[in-house]
Amino acid sequence: MSFRPEESASRLAAIVASSDDAIVSKDLNGVIMSWNAAAERMFGWTAAEAIGKPITIIIPKERIDEEDFVLSRIRQGLIVDHFETVRQRKDGSTIQISVTISPIHAPDGTVVGASKIARDVTEQLRLRQEADEANRMKDEFLATLSHELRTPLNTVVGYTAMLRKGVMGPEQQEKAIDVIHRNAQVLTDLVGELLDTSRMVTGKVRLDVHETDLSLLATEAVENIRPSIAAKGLRLEVQIQPGIKILADRDRLRQVMWNLLTNAVKFTPTGGRIEIQVHAEAPTAYIVVRDTGIGLSAEALPHIFKRFWQGETGQMREYGGLGLGLSLSKYLTELHGGSIQAVSAGRGKGTEFRVSLPVRIAEVARAG
Repeated sequence: MSFRPEESASRLAAIVASSDDAIVSKDLNGVIMSWNAAAERMFGWTAAEAIGKPITIIIPKERIDEEDFVLSRIRQGLIVDHFETVRQRKDGSTIQISVTISPIHAPDGTVVGASKIARDVTEQLRLRQEADEANRMKDEFLATLSHELRTPLNTVVGYTAMLRKGVMGPEQQEKAIDVIHRNAQVLTDLVGELLDTSRMVTGKVRLDVHETDLSLLATEAVENIRPSIAAKGLRLEVQIQPGIKILADRDRLRQVMWNLLTNAVKFTPTGGRIEIQVHAEAPTAYIVVRDTGIGLSAEALPHIFKRFWQGETGQMREYGGLGLGLSLSKYLTELHGGSIQAVSAGRGKGTEFRVSLPVRIAEVARAG
C-alpha cells in the first residue's frame, strides 16, 4: 500500500505531534525550526516561544561546548546516537536526557539542519545508580562477612588443633575452651543475623505476640549488658518506669534492645557514658538509648538503618560487625507497629536512638 506525498507528510506530522519523546529540528546555526508537544512538556517552552530561538535556550552554560560538537558532527552528515546529557527547562531546573541527533538533508543531499529526539532518562539513571550502589554494597558486605567469619573461625581452629596435640596444661586448656566457646558464640550470632535478614527480606518474620512487661524486659537487657559496660570502663545511667505493659514478641523486642545497647557500647570510647530510659506517655511507650560515643555526621544519619551500611566505612570498619543490627531493629520495631529514630549532633558528639511502641494495654504503674 502506498501513500501520496501529502498523506505521508500528514502521517509523519501526526507521529511527531503525538510522540512521548521531544522531537525538535534546528538549522545549521542552531536555530530551532520545529518543536513538538512533548518538547513543550519536557522543557517548559511552548512551540511559539521556542521556534526561532537558538537551541542554547535549553543548554546549561557549562555545557555549551556540547552544541559545537553536535553541529560539527551534523555538518559532516554524521549521527549523534543516544548521547546522555543534561538540559535546562524554562524555569531553570535541569533534566537528564538521552538524545539522538540526525542530519536533515536537502533534495540534493546537502545537510541543511538537524532533527533531535530527546527522552527523559532521569528515572532510568536513578535506577542505574541504585543498582550500582547495591552492587557496591554487596561487594563490601561479602568482603566484611569473609573477614568477620574468618577471624573467629581461625581462633576456633587454632585452639582446637592445640588441644588435639595435647600441648596445653590444664589451666591453658580451660582458657582455650573459654576462647573457643566465646568465638563459637560470635559465629552463632553472625549466622543468626544473616538468617534474620533473609527472613526480613522475604517477609517471613513472624511475631509471637503476648502481653509483655516492657519495664522488666528492659531491666533484663541492662543486666545482660552490664559486664560489657564494666569491661570497657563506661558509666551507665538507667531510668526505667515500672509496670509498662504492651503486646509484643518478647524475644524480638529483646533483640532490638540488645542491638541498641551493644551498638552503644561498641561505639563509645572508654570513660564515656550510656543512658537508657524507658517510660510511657499513653498511648506510646518509649525506649531511649543515648551514648557519648563517636556520633554520626548529618550526611550519615539518613542511611543508618540501611542493610549492610557501616557509616563512613573507612572510619567505622575498625569496629567490626556486618551492619545488620540497626536494620533488623528498625524492621522488628515497625513490625510491632512502632518506629525508631536516630539523632546525633555530629561526629564525636554521641548518638541517641528512640524507639516508640504502641501501648495497647493501658496498665502503666504510677509512682506511689
